[in-house]
Amino acid sequence: MPRVSVDVLERFGTTLLKAAQVPSRDAEIVVRHLVHANLAGHDSHGVLRLPQYLDAVQRGHVRLGVRPRLLREGAATANLDGQRGFGQVAAAEAMAVAIRKSRETGVAVVTLRNCYHSGRIGSYSCQAAEAGLVGIVMVNAGGGGQSVAPFGGIERRLATNPLSIAIPSRTGAPLFLDIATSVAPEGKVRDYFQRGKPVPEGWISDSFGRATTDPRAFYAKPGGALLPFGGAVGYKGFGLAVMIDIIAGALSGAGTCRADAPEPSDGLFMLALEVERFVPRADFDCQVEQLIAHVKSSRPAPGFTEIFFPGELEHREQKRRLEVGVDIDKTTWELILEAGRKVGVSPPNDLGVARQGSGDHSNPKP
Repeated sequence: MPRVSVDVLERFGTTLLKAAQVPSRDAEIVVRHLVHANLAGHDSHGVLRLPQYLDAVQRGHVRLGVRPRLLREGAATANLDGQRGFGQVAAAEAMAVAIRKSRETGVAVVTLRNCYHSGRIGSYSCQAAEAGLVGIVMVNAGGGGQSVAPFGGIERRLATNPLSIAIPSRTGAPLFLDIATSVAPEGKVRDYFQRGKPVPEGWISDSFGRATTDPRAFYAKPGGALLPFGGAVGYKGFGLAVMIDIIAGALSGAGTCRADAPEPSDGLFMLALEVERFVPRADFDCQVEQLIAHVKSSRPAPGFTEIFFPGELEHREQKRRLEVGVDIDKTTWELILEAGRKVGVSPPNDLGVARQGSGDHSNPKP
């Protein structure tokens, strides 16, 4: 399992996309987004996606060099069309619009449709939180990407439809929640599949609706399905998935899940909220800090050593990986190198060393 420094990952990934004719600015935004996901420990949304993205570019599934197009606009709203460009580029720009409008109106909602895979949506809610705002983001796949069985069902009928909420903090990194409404996102199943390991129990079922830990059953023909989160109360994850499909899909115009499923094309709902329009920021921060202290004061249950608030594990993992580098499983690394060879890019001569100094690895900005 190679360990690669953050600098090498960013340079190599950017070189790969640029070799496929992706404009430099877009390549840098996309790759920094992917590497940031690796840093946070979400390898399913990290550089594992590079071969997928390169293939999509070569097949013409991603339009290069486009910018979101404004379809409708109000004082506190906007509806954008991503024009089938990279989701990371379009979504970062859409959240920037929401942030700007929120400064003017207190609360702003921006919807985005027709963009390629938007990646880890926690990046966009945190983009708002790092600007001092509350950020809420929901995503569907425009009716495509159906990989999740409904509660009580067998066949795939929904996408993983994630939700992210981020809260600003005066003491440093934001608090944030970033979850799929399925037990796990498809990328995590892919990660286990590529490493030749079984997935945890309760994640997937086979094509007959039987529980399995074999990721090959998910990718077989006919394939199995991801399960909605909640286990015996999976109707909770299922219910959230349905509501997000409507809010992110129908409200944006991206579309919802249906029998004639199209190719995935993300629809996003983004909300930015300025705290000071409701309560003094100092009071808000005090309440958040009191809540964290109160929750973390609970005695750990058997098998646990500490209670983590939302986003804390990701922040710690980011700090660790910045220092020691990112471990990438052998299969994923070989697939990345093979994708590079197809576009004429040689493997890096040196995988780098532990990163020295702080650097700027915040969320990519448009």
